[in-house]
Amino acid sequence: MNKTDLIKIHHADYLDDIHFWTSWTEGKEPVLEVGCGHGRVALPLLAAGREVVGVDIDLPAIQSLRDDLEKKEMEIQNRARIIHENIVNFQPEGRFGAAIIPCNTYSTFPLEERQIIISKIYQLLAPGGIFAASMPNPLQLRSLYEELRENSDPEGSDLETSFLHPETGFPVQVSSKVTARENSLGWDWIYDHLHPDGQVERVVQSTEHYLTTLEIYQQELVRVGFDEIHSMGDFDSSDYLEDSSYLILVGNKAEV
Repeated sequence: MNKTDLIKIHHADYLDDIHFWTSWTEGKEPVLEVGCGHGRVALPLLAAGREVVGVDIDLPAIQSLRDDLEKKEMEIQNRARIIHENIVNFQPEGRFGAAIIPCNTYSTFPLEERQIIISKIYQLLAPGGIFAASMPNPLQLRSLYEELRENSDPEGSDLETSFLHPETGFPVQVSSKVTARENSLGWDWIYDHLHPDGQVERVVQSTEHYLTTLEIYQQELVRVGFDEIHSMGDFDSSDYLEDSSYLILVGNKAEV
């Protein structure tokens, strides 16, 4: 089983945000999902009747989503376009009613790339369209960063969860390790496939979350033209607070 399959199984049971994405995209089609991956959000959107264009640079994840779509009804397949592309280079025809970046992806873009992406998304949206993105609470990321920088002897990885490998039936332990870099947090998800003979197959998925602030995120949205910007702290649309689990941003493109 490859890395994409392990990531897919690891996150398959996380459904807390699905209602948020389906409700905010209602009547806003087609929906552009940036970083659609293996379809954890795209597939429920399609099941809810949305027309979805999913874009991702990860080819194995895209292929996994395409394989799953082939098992769906033709009516769902016809409402999906899954594209292997870097969003920076994406040049579609037509406009979108909504553009979303779920799954904590927005904070993984460095500053210059993020500014290019948000400008492009604004241009791709139809008048009255919305942009929505979720990410870890930047205040908590900063706090963790400072804690790690002060700790000269950081601990090893932390065991998060485990599941049974669907092909072998052997356990897969999922651990995480976070390291402080120059202006970001490096995040490793470690998948250890444990065999009865003591052999361990290890797969590591690495990502990087860049440090910034709510104010900077908001300024970036305003600069390209978004208005009526909402800042929420969870997928129940509650206010963003210092101890919120997430930062969720929603911006509107004005009607002509």
